[in-house]
Amino acid sequence: MPPSYKVAGAIALVVGGAAVLLQTIVTPLTGEMTGAELVATVTEHRTAMGWALALDFPVLLAAPSFLFIGHLAQARTSLLASIATVFLFFPFVLSLPAVGGLDGLAFLAGAEPDKAAVAGLVDSWEGSTWFVLSLLPYLLLQIVGAILMAIALVRAGTVPSWAAIATGVWPLLGVAGQMSGVRILSIIGYALLFLTWAVFATILVRGRQPAAAEPALVTA
Repeated sequence: MPPSYKVAGAIALVVGGAAVLLQTIVTPLTGEMTGAELVATVTEHRTAMGWALALDFPVLLAAPSFLFIGHLAQARTSLLASIATVFLFFPFVLSLPAVGGLDGLAFLAGAEPDKAAVAGLVDSWEGSTWFVLSLLPYLLLQIVGAILMAIALVRAGTVPSWAAIATGVWPLLGVAGQMSGVRILSIIGYALLFLTWAVFATILVRGRQPAAAEPALVTA
């Protein structure tokens, strides 16, 4: 891979990972809110929702980040790594209109005087077939893809074992926090994502340092 590609990958990993973590911290939304609850929450925390909406743009860098992680897992020669990359990349991209659209709608709802009407619009959005069919595969395949990627990274030996294992753990914490409304679980999960992606960025640019050779025994 050309050096310029490696630098671009490192930037995507660090900035994308940081954006995912920061958005998890600032967003006032949780996964189980009804339309009325969402509108009430965003009305009270509209500035925080504005920051969450703005972070949707750097979060887009997560898409190429999955490709660079696949590169570290040797997706070109490993079928397992290739499948994991597909499971992480394509569902994420397909979910972007639904998730980004909901964030935009939520932000606008905070300033809408007719709260009942906009709450109904939010419920219609979240209950629509295209929303469900774009979001549920993303959540499920993200977990499956991350676990497969963790196994592929362990096999490839290109990253520290703890970082490879953490790749299979952060989605479990992230999704559990989103679905349960326990925000701290999501924050821990995406903090783990950022930490591992920062390590991946360093390895991508510098390459993994070989282990120091053991000194030879002096024999007579």
